[in-house]
Amino acid sequence: MSYAEPGAIRNVQLTDCAARTIAREVDAAGDGRETGGILLGNINADGVADVRYAGDPGPAAVRTQAFFLRDRAHAQRLADTAFATDGSIWIGEWHTHPSTEPVPSRTDVDTYLTLLTDPELQFTVIVSIIIGSLPPRRTPEIGMIAWACTLSSITAIPIQLTDDVDGQGHLPI
Repeated sequence: MSYAEPGAIRNVQLTDCAARTIAREVDAAGDGRETGGILLGNINADGVADVRYAGDPGPAAVRTQAFFLRDRAHAQRLADTAFATDGSIWIGEWHTHPSTEPVPSRTDVDTYLTLLTDPELQFTVIVSIIIGSLPPRRTPEIGMIAWACTLSSITAIPIQLTDDVDGQGHLPI
């Protein structure tokens, strides 16, 4: 992937706030079902996706062993709050694969294509963070991989943790 490509992302900067939300939700969802939420922040001209907040799934989310669908009304409230707080916008989603590797499934790819081709959303790129099981070695490990998704490619990209946004680890709603 060329960094000059429209919509190219070269890395994800994940705030402590967003990382804590994801960790809290992964821990709370120890039931073998997928969970997730939206990613809010900005994609900078230099190819850095600045993820300032990660949403939780919301009370009406659908969670199964192989599928997750966020609570859309809840996600919209989070997006509205983030935008009013610091101009953060919806730049992608995060979710778990409790029993598989943290790579996009066919369902994930179909979801990304649906979002990318929705004319109202006007996405050129979507950030996806997947948390899943890594191939077994001596002990199973949990891995988190970020993906930059466009109409023509899905590319793994590095994640860096940054300083906290507000010291609280969540958006006030």
